[in-house]
Amino acid sequence: MHRFLSLARRFGRDERGVFAVLFGMMAIVLVALAGAVVDYVALEQTRNRAQIALDAAALALQPLINDEDVTPEAIRLQAEAIVIDRIGDVRVTASIDAPVIDRETGRLHLSGHFNMPTNFVSLVGVPNLGAAFSAEAMRGAVNMEVSLALDITGSMGGQRIIDLQDAATELVGVILQGNGGEATARIALVPYSQAVNAGSYATALRGPIRASKLISSITWATGSTKSISNATNNTPVKITSNGHGFQNNDWVYVWGVNGLSQINNKAFQVQNRNNNSFELRGSTQSWWSNYTGGGSVVKCLHANCSTQVTSNNHGFANGEYIVVSGVGAMAGPTLVQASQVTTNTLVLDGLVAGGGGSYVAGTGRLDCTWQNATEGCPYYRFRTQSGSMRVEDVTTCVTERGVNPFNDLPPSTTYVGRNYPTGNDCPDSPIIPLTTDEQTLVDAIEDFSAEGTTAGSLGILWSWYMLSPNFGYVWPTGQSPEPYDTPELLKAAIIMTDGEFNTVHYEGVLSRNSNIGNSSTRHENNAHNGLPYVQAKAYCDAMHQREITVYTVGFDIGAGTPAADVMSYCASEPENYFPAENGDDLKDAFRQIARNISELRLTQ
Repeated sequence: MHRFLSLARRFGRDERGVFAVLFGMMAIVLVALAGAVVDYVALEQTRNRAQIALDAAALALQPLINDEDVTPEAIRLQAEAIVIDRIGDVRVTASIDAPVIDRETGRLHLSGHFNMPTNFVSLVGVPNLGAAFSAEAMRGAVNMEVSLALDITGSMGGQRIIDLQDAATELVGVILQGNGGEATARIALVPYSQAVNAGSYATALRGPIRASKLISSITWATGSTKSISNATNNTPVKITSNGHGFQNNDWVYVWGVNGLSQINNKAFQVQNRNNNSFELRGSTQSWWSNYTGGGSVVKCLHANCSTQVTSNNHGFANGEYIVVSGVGAMAGPTLVQASQVTTNTLVLDGLVAGGGGSYVAGTGRLDCTWQNATEGCPYYRFRTQSGSMRVEDVTTCVTERGVNPFNDLPPSTTYVGRNYPTGNDCPDSPIIPLTTDEQTLVDAIEDFSAEGTTAGSLGILWSWYMLSPNFGYVWPTGQSPEPYDTPELLKAAIIMTDGEFNTVHYEGVLSRNSNIGNSSTRHENNAHNGLPYVQAKAYCDAMHQREITVYTVGFDIGAGTPAADVMSYCASEPENYFPAENGDDLKDAFRQIARNISELRLTQ
């Protein structure tokens, strides 16, 4: 018995293995506590989605409270459906209480609660978590004009553009849902890449483009066509043509020769002529084929057999470069220089009409290639950074202006910049001025395609122009912005980008100091208004001075980058900048912006 009591006392004093027992007892609590954080985050995310959804429901349904055919129960069911749909989680149950309606004040109060299953705290007996939420809307007291500038550059391809479309579509729906009362929200859309497509408004914004001049007739030869009876494969080639009548230094055009085809469709000067033969100056290739028969030759009107055209009151000048098109019978380049200009005629140096075919009056066109302040050209000829000359055609896109760049003077005072892209096309999606038509905006957003480089400063600029009353005369009736100082009016710009700003322009062409393209595509001159971020900050400063509320979203651009810094700089308040690392973040950012804007029309 003594021995047993001794063993019992030893067992009572033995503490080996106690930690394992204690850990086993605490493990459940520790796991539950750690899991509670996860469940709490999920709860807050669900509560946020539910609140945004109920806000949207209150705004959307408030106009129905005066409709005698719509019962309170119908409003409750619609609100509940909106909340459940936007929570987007089949595990979550939500219900909306009977609405409180005050038709005299136009007040609609909605409240409800939701429950969600827990993943971790259920281990300690808490299988569900829930929260209550409420929203109240009254007849709107604040009108809103919102411009939405969205980056649709090439880097937005794939899932990114889909995420943007989803986020922007939802934002448009939330902001416009409050319409129908005394106040109205309108949204303008600005898709941008290397430029902004002005669509049907291009002429009013960047000025007219000079119309093509039609060619009524083409002349290039004089006298009768002579037949060739022989041509020697010598250096130079000697042509036999009895009684040809040509003189030394005349220019002649040759075609239709068999065998010695190397001399066909070319202009030569006559040398060493006699009555029945002459040599072709410059025909020195000894490897040419032997003549086998046929051929014709005719005297040219001008040196090099250049073409003379008639185009009444054409307006071109000596030395001017012209693009010629629509004259299929011609050979040679389409870019030519004018000479021997009269009021109705000019010679197109180096453009050889040729010996075959005939010209149909009015089918050919002459187009200018220069720039001036009041009228553009269908084409623009410029020197590139590499020193070569390049010609590009105009688009309906617009760019920043070189004169009065940092204000919003109307285009009637100073046109905005034209666009002559160099292998960096004008985006397909055009701007849409302020509208209440949700379907028009949604259809446009769904048509987005990712293309081009990032003129982020231009996107910022045009988000401002779309809200400027000085541009109002350009837009259709009912889509013009109100004056800046209109009472009870909010003007807000939402600007989104996914990359570094790398594109600015000189006379509508990618400028030398753009950080994109190469020396053969960039203009030899730097941008009129400075580097991209210099321009961006100047445009944002101007918007702030106009008391435009600016929200910005940086889509996966990284903290501390120049793009992130300028987005933060442009936001009206620090909390108005939303960094988004992925598609879900982008949607959350747009939801929060929509909520922030819409709350100006909610009473709670």
